[in-house]
Amino acid sequence: MSDTRWDDARRLEAWAGETRVNLIRAVALVGFYGYHLLNVYVLTDDPSLKNGYNLKVTIVVLAWALAVAVLYLCLSRRWVPPALKYVATFWDLTLITALLLSDKAAGPHSPLVFLYFLVVAASPLRLSLRLVYAATLGAMAAATLMMGFYVFGLIGSMDYYNADLHLQVQRPSEIIFLLALGAAGLLAGQVVRQARRLVQGYPVTVEDKREAA
Repeated sequence: MSDTRWDDARRLEAWAGETRVNLIRAVALVGFYGYHLLNVYVLTDDPSLKNGYNLKVTIVVLAWALAVAVLYLCLSRRWVPPALKYVATFWDLTLITALLLSDKAAGPHSPLVFLYFLVVAASPLRLSLRLVYAATLGAMAAATLMMGFYVFGLIGSMDYYNADLHLQVQRPSEIIFLLALGAAGLLAGQVVRQARRLVQGYPVTVEDKREAA
């Protein structure tokens, strides 16, 4: 009976969680892109930001906005196939990686690298442990692939390991970042487990002494 209660609750709350994630995704997209435009056209005078980089960011934002619109259509019609949450999660990871690689000068040095944590933080709202694991491992894999492409594709290993250019990310920082992603995933998984215990009920109850009296 408890498993049935959990399945019923998860079916409804997973849809509600996906809806909330998509809404937050849309609000964050407007906020981040708005700050990007402010930074490019008002706060800085770097001409390189107004050409190639701005175009790349705009393409990524448009792809993200399209995903938000598609998800809204699916969710508004209560069409939520099991694969939808995985597609949305890996699309987020793909676009975050593309966004980081769009700035050759920053890459893994950009503060946008912390967006990977938002994908992990959003995963327990769908009440799926498998999604939490997929989001955590996916974020770690995406960050690793982004780093590898930055070193061997965008910069080149000779320039990257050149101490005079100051392009190298220290190995302890890389390891701590990946460990932090893993720890965030473990915490996100505990959120789902605790929600399941609350829905299923506890096998023991604590007697209220005032009621017993």
